[in-house]
This record gives sequence, structure tokens and C-alpha cells, in this order.
Amino acid sequence: MGSDPNQEEYIMSEQEKNTTPAQNAAPAAPKPPKIDNAALKKAAAALREENNPQNFNAVINLMMRGVFLAPAKIEVGENAPKPDENGRIQLPKDTKVTFALLKSGDGKSFFTAFTDAEELDKWQNKPAGQVMLLRFDDYARMLNGNDHVAGFVLNPFTDNLRFNSDMVASLLKQRNAMLEKIKQTAAQQAAQRNAQIKPGDKVTIVEPSVYPDELVNPLCAELEKYPMVGAAYLQIMVINGATKSYLLVLDAPKDDALFKAAGDAARPFLVSNEKKMNLNITISTSPLGQQGMRGSEPFYIKGQGRVDNLDDDED
Repeated sequence: MGSDPNQEEYIMSEQEKNTTPAQNAAPAAPKPPKIDNAALKKAAAALREENNPQNFNAVINLMMRGVFLAPAKIEVGENAPKPDENGRIQLPKDTKVTFALLKSGDGKSFFTAFTDAEELDKWQNKPAGQVMLLRFDDYARMLNGNDHVAGFVLNPFTDNLRFNSDMVASLLKQRNAMLEKIKQTAAQQAAQRNAQIKPGDKVTIVEPSVYPDELVNPLCAELEKYPMVGAAYLQIMVINGATKSYLLVLDAPKDDALFKAAGDAARPFLVSNEKKMNLNITISTSPLGQQGMRGSEPFYIKGQGRVDNLDDDED
């Protein structure tokens, strides 16, 4: 990685102006602030010693949580804000930030990411100016749709780990998908807690007007794998006239593996369903199961598969 700095101009938006100070506050003095990336430096050293997927993933995970130093020229206009007691300034909207770039041997430009002041000082020809604190999301945002910069490089004068724009976009997509899954799981768990029957609750069982194919078909396919299941009933359970959830009654002995398999089969529908209804599972011999089967017909019978006939009355 070459040491001659280029520059990339960047205009701070209103949204970025209001993000955490660690992302957009600059020190008044040239000495950069202290940040802790010790674990990342250790992981990067291990990767240099042995380049394998395990070490690489460790670097990726720590890099996406790290805070990095990035040399930059910051222009705030005539009415520059005054530094606080820690020598940091909060940048106003439309502040012009010009980041220093490094060029690779093939002529591509990269943003820089230094884990600490020691790594930054290894840049012998580093440009004069201030230092920005950036996170992975900041680099991802600056690289999005940027045809002039190919990615960012971590500790270019030791580790020289390059993350090109495509990789950054892919990592961001994976991370956001994981966060969304965590969010959905938390919402499901909250729904499960709300759907739990407590002493004094009024429980009403009603038969659905139609069985959702996206729910029932995967359930039937999964239940066929368990010979212990003689039949299955699907109802809607209403607690205290407000909280609604599906009630699956299985004519089978209680079995944790069976319950988990049924829950896993139903999860794609429950997650995608706009109503976000939870699924409660019980067995036919329980009081709730007895209530759920009363006056109802099964949608699944052992040896026959799906047998629901909810629309027969319309013939």
C-alpha cells in the first residue's frame, strides 16, 4: 500500500451530525484520542501468523465493532464551534470533511482505518489536519455508491487488511439481516410472554375461518415424520378478549422434540404474517387441549395427512 495521501471530500449530513460524538467529534489538538482495539490487533496478528477462516472471522467480528482513527481535513466555516473540556468539537451540519486516501499498487484508492495512535504514526507522510473517529457503518455509508474509492484498509503499514466496497456492502447486509432476526425473535418472545395464560385470564377458543396454507402445509409435512401424532387441531386462542394466538393441539404424548419441530415448521409463516400471531402448542390430554378439540375437526390425521374441510358448509 503506497504512502502518498490522496483526498476524498465528504459532506456531513444532518443525520450524521446528530450521531454519537465518537463518530464525528474531532480533537482540537493534533494528538489523537485513545481508543481500545487491543483485541482486534491481537486477532489481526493471529491472522498474519495463520490465515484461516477462523482467524479471519475473528478479525471481521471485532472490526465491525471497533472505532478507528482516520486522518481528515475538516472545514467548519467562519463560526467554528469551540472545543469542549476534552478538546473535542461537535461538527455542525454541512461540515466539509476531506479524508486522506491511500493508493494501492494497482492504482485503487482506499479510506484508512487505524486501530490506535501508534499505528497512525507509522504513516511517515501522513497529511496535516485532524483525526476523525469512524466505525464500520461510517465506512459503509461513505463507500455506498462511491466510484472513486475502492474500500478501506485497516492498519495499512502493518496488517494491511483491505476491505473492498463489495465486501463491506455484503458484511453490512449480513449484519443487518442478523439484527433483524434478533429483533423478530425478541418480538416473538414478547408475544409468547403476552400469550401465556395466567390465573384469572379469560380464554376463548374459536375455529379459524380458513386454514393458512403457509402454516398448515409445513405443519402437516412435519407431523408426518412423527408416528406418535394421531391427529392435530388448529384453533385461535383469545386471551382476555385482546391477545390472539394460534393454538395447535396434538393428539400425541408430550415430546419436546415434537414441539420444537412443529414450532420450527410454523416459524416462517409466523414471522412473515402481518398479524404477528404466536403459536401455542399443547397435547390433547391437557385441559387447554380438551377445550381446543371440543366441537372441532382435525386438520391432520395420521396416515391421511391434511384433511381439513372448512369450506364444506358452503357447498
